[in-house]
Amino acid sequence: MFQRTDLLYCRMTGYKMARCALQTKLYLVNCAASCRFVLSTVDNLTTGSAPKLHCGTTKDSSDGKSLKLADVQLRSSDSVTTGVSSEKLKHTCNMDSETVLVEDMYSPDSTEERRVFKHTRVPSRVVLDHFDRHYGRQFGSAWSDIKPALMAPKLCGILLNNFADVSSDTAKILKEHELQNMSDLYKIGGKTMVLNLNGQDETEKGTELQDERLLKYDKGTEAKLEFYLHPDNRHCRFPNPRHVPGQLKPYYLQGAASLLPVLALDVQQGERVLDMCAAPGGKSLALLCTAELGHLTSNEPDPQRKHRLVQTLQSYIPQERLSTRVEVTTLSGVHFQHLTQNTYDKVLVDAPCSNDRNWLYNQDSTMLRLRMDDRRHLPQLRAALLRSALHAVKPGGSVVYATCTLSKEENDHVVESVLGEVYKSSRSKIDIINLTDLTKKFLGIFRFDSSTRYGQLVLPQLDANWGPMYFAKLKKLVHF
Repeated sequence: MFQRTDLLYCRMTGYKMARCALQTKLYLVNCAASCRFVLSTVDNLTTGSAPKLHCGTTKDSSDGKSLKLADVQLRSSDSVTTGVSSEKLKHTCNMDSETVLVEDMYSPDSTEERRVFKHTRVPSRVVLDHFDRHYGRQFGSAWSDIKPALMAPKLCGILLNNFADVSSDTAKILKEHELQNMSDLYKIGGKTMVLNLNGQDETEKGTELQDERLLKYDKGTEAKLEFYLHPDNRHCRFPNPRHVPGQLKPYYLQGAASLLPVLALDVQQGERVLDMCAAPGGKSLALLCTAELGHLTSNEPDPQRKHRLVQTLQSYIPQERLSTRVEVTTLSGVHFQHLTQNTYDKVLVDAPCSNDRNWLYNQDSTMLRLRMDDRRHLPQLRAALLRSALHAVKPGGSVVYATCTLSKEENDHVVESVLGEVYKSSRSKIDIINLTDLTKKFLGIFRFDSSTRYGQLVLPQLDANWGPMYFAKLKKLVHF
């Protein structure tokens, strides 16, 4: 098993190298295409014939949806501007200044320009056909609502950096967009679903069974996490914070669903925490903002991603905190079970997954074959990482397993297989924590899949385009 998981990592590393080479090639091609598009747009502007691309709603929109189903169409790279109906063009040109438009949505820096390009990319027909077959069987009729959301721009929110002062510019952004603070929702009351390894699952009723293993939120501990988003799930323009020497960045841009695994982990003051697959660093930052941890280990085995992780931590966390409370490591995640057994109070496993949103736009046939092959092997790798996390956490501690894919093979099936293997090898007991009380607080923001067995899955929808994000919480009761 030890050698097999290492081979899986080697395979993933080879894939990443091939992907980097492809990205370089695509970058050069896209640069040329972008130049042609810009020149064409300038020509049209000089003649007054260039339409504005509508990618949002006015503030007085009655349904509150950021995108309509009709706005999401498969188009070739030559039909980005021509695929808009004449009626829509007329309506778009008559919109008032408060309408959210593609060209108004992003700041002009290179990061935001890349985001604009991502939103005009063409989905791969091969991947879409694969999704239609695979997810059509998994979700049935609900797939028709999920598919257009995957093809549409995902939403973004603002995580305030608790280690930096809120500047007037940041306060202005929050006020202008009427963003909602979600910090008052961070109270987790978990219920325990005890796994009966003879073949049955039983859910304990908290009102009837006073089990000491029942997780309860510590009412005396206030969560400090401050995340802001538009209450109607609308796309908003958030300028990317720039690096200023000697100053910490005031906020971090990320999807709201990415915070759910952090909230589910429910870290407390003084705890020792492991973020096993930490790059690019958003979840490590959120963990540090949530509570004053005793120690955080942010691990990332990939050298390039580790570099990005370090940059994020240095941009948001004071140096004195980094030097005393945070450690960045580059271990293979599967090695923690041998090197740090029964060490951590909490472990977050946000391991490599097939990443449906990114995969959707892969047009290279060779890379697609690699991704298809890796998709079959990823559940084995993720299971190895989850087993390692369960060995690394202390008895009484918790592990949160998270993915950014819809695939049940990488979600519930991984949790189920690990629970069975751990029991067979050590006769130990693992509790699955029911996080319904947490998800109930977010029903106005996210859409959750009701068919999952062990965890929670955020389903992308056009009126709530967050996710996909799967997360499950496991509690270790005794030594392995």
